[in-house]
Amino acid sequence: MSSLIQKIENRIKNQQQIPDLIEKIDNIISDSPHILSKNELEQLKIEKIELEKKMIKPNLSFDKKFDNFFYSFEDLDNTSEVQWLISGVIPSSTIGVFYGASGTGKSSILIRYCLEILKNYDNAYIIYIDADMAISKISELGIGNIIKQYGERFRYAGKSFDNISVVSQNLLKDVVSLQQEYPARQYIVLEDSLTLITPRRNGFIDVQQLYKYERKIRDLNGTIIIVTHLNKAGIFADSQQIENYADYTYLVQRNDFNSSILLIPKKASRYTIMKKAYRTEDRKIVEEIDFEIANISHSESFLVNTISDLLKDGEMNQSEIIKYLKQISFFTRYSIGEKKVISLLEKWAKNGKWEFEQRASDKNAKYYSLSQTEKLAKLPNIDKKEI
Repeated sequence: MSSLIQKIENRIKNQQQIPDLIEKIDNIISDSPHILSKNELEQLKIEKIELEKKMIKPNLSFDKKFDNFFYSFEDLDNTSEVQWLISGVIPSSTIGVFYGASGTGKSSILIRYCLEILKNYDNAYIIYIDADMAISKISELGIGNIIKQYGERFRYAGKSFDNISVVSQNLLKDVVSLQQEYPARQYIVLEDSLTLITPRRNGFIDVQQLYKYERKIRDLNGTIIIVTHLNKAGIFADSQQIENYADYTYLVQRNDFNSSILLIPKKASRYTIMKKAYRTEDRKIVEEIDFEIANISHSESFLVNTISDLLKDGEMNQSEIIKYLKQISFFTRYSIGEKKVISLLEKWAKNGKWEFEQRASDKNAKYYSLSQTEKLAKLPNIDKKEI
């Protein structure tokens, strides 16, 4: 390092320390005058005056000093709508985190999203850094076919685990250069998992290095998607700053009752991200399904689907529904009582799955029918013409 740079850095460091030293002097004088001698009190006051003389005061006005901090009318007037790589899930030019326990399906979800992005955006260039999975698992996810189909637009890294953190940081640094060189492209980098890729200090993620290059990629309109794990206590396996520094985060959970994967928004300070659920078979994603249905027990899911099918043929009163459930042995199969079923009928009416009407003409019996939204959802698809 040149002597000039060293000199400037020392000056900056000294300037940063002066306000703290002045504050310490003020605190001592105000809080502990009774233990100071007259001479010490005078020396502290002189020291404060000398420090204030050394402080370099900026020549900038208040407005100029914070010009890059305050929004202007033009900044807000020219704001474009949020661009989504995956609608309601992954906003463009962000750092997002998908976290959860091991084996919940985080990688499977993100590989599905990679395919969707590659199909929908010709300028998308995806780099997936995998420091976690064995080659057999990678092959099982169909990574080879994606590489074959999309070539240089889909790169899958992690072939060697030697110095993977160092190599990954060098790769991220080069992605910054690529995004600068090809601004029309959108580079999307996935890091799986972050704790193995980010530099560490004393056994923990080095917070000073966290998202060092990721932020630069984001600022150049690239997108970063992070995968990380929860520990056995259900909290981040490393620093909480992983979430704090991100633009949005999802908790990924598996519901084995319904063979489904759930995406639950946790931090969404600047973006309206949505709940998502996917049905799986043999741990492979088959289709997107209703989140509220997926996020319940197997018995409740069966009940909701059964009643929804019943109501397709027309309204039924509560007694008729209970009678049908008895006929199919629902109560004995799931060890659920009638009161619980009645409470679930009311719960899902509030959730908009169906509607009910209490009729005084029939001894206040409750009649259930599909909600208008559900009826429309059941209509067959028709060809849509552009208006």
